[in-house]
Amino acid sequence: MRATLALICLLFAQITAAQPVEVDVKIVISVDASGSVDPTEFRLQIGGIVNAMRDQSVQRAVRAGPKGRVLAAVLIWSDAAYPKYPTAWFELGPEGSFDAFAMEIEKFTISAPGVPAIGGGGTNIGDGLIYAINMLEENTVPASRLVIDVSGDGPESKPWVKGAVELPQARALAAAKGITVNGLAIETDIAGLHLWYEANLITGTGSFVMQAADFQDYQQAIIKKLLRELSGQPFTRNGPLRRQQMGQQIGDGRPQQEPAKG
Repeated sequence: MRATLALICLLFAQITAAQPVEVDVKIVISVDASGSVDPTEFRLQIGGIVNAMRDQSVQRAVRAGPKGRVLAAVLIWSDAAYPKYPTAWFELGPEGSFDAFAMEIEKFTISAPGVPAIGGGGTNIGDGLIYAINMLEENTVPASRLVIDVSGDGPESKPWVKGAVELPQARALAAAKGITVNGLAIETDIAGLHLWYEANLITGTGSFVMQAADFQDYQQAIIKKLLRELSGQPFTRNGPLRRQQMGQQIGDGRPQQEPAKG
């Protein structure tokens, strides 16, 4: 009997240890690297995220959650014709975890022989959003909230790849899966981009858009945005009718870079 009881206890302990520990939030920080984002602007985005991970207020916000843990990853996207570049998932909260994540993100700015250039092409937000949704689904760690944090400097452009997923389909899928999509509109080229984001991108409980006047302003904006996302508090937004009326007036008047010919 004692041997049987001991075996049951051992099996229970193994099953318990195998269960993923729930986190407060699983978040994909999704970064635009399309052709309109030059190398300097791309580095400013990456540097802003790196500094946000090392910011004491962000670290306190993570640790103040009910479970004190967040799973985070960064995704670099542009057009469906170009590769996506995700980081591994990092558990934020434990000592040293934020700096480890920051060092991983910094690798995106490495310029050296044999290191492929990142980005180019159109602004296929929908393709990047679908990839981020899949990242969240493939990670089996349970979370109280699922968030995709999209930053970019333009609205959706027509994908270069025939049949690529576009934003309306990706947004609807995120909504159906209970994923909150937030936006950070970088308005260097297009004033009022945040209105387009509000009408066409964001979805989910408490979803919101923040503005950065330019790429230099990105660091403070991403810190404020992460603090909102990590707190899980609702935020007031304009009514949906006004967002739709104003947001749909904004188009992307920038020339699009064509794919390189083989």
